[in-house]
Amino acid sequence: MEQKVLKILEELNEDIPAYEGDNLFDAGLLDSLQAVDLVGELEDAFDIEIDAKDVVEDNFKSKDVIIALVKRLLEDS
Repeated sequence: MEQKVLKILEELNEDIPAYEGDNLFDAGLLDSLQAVDLVGELEDAFDIEIDAKDVVEDNFKSKDVIIALVKRLLEDS
């Protein structure tokens, strides 16, 4: 599952998988439009629904946080 998330992130921006910082937005690797695209890609890839309340910067600011979000949603489904 983690590799699949990383592949999706890499398709958005090839620099994201190698990024070790704690905020993709501040680093300029992810913007709000890409985040919306990411939500759709994750929902399609994992057959999950990311609720509007979960579409906040804190849930998408690093690859580890994104992976944790997907993992939580998969466990809840």
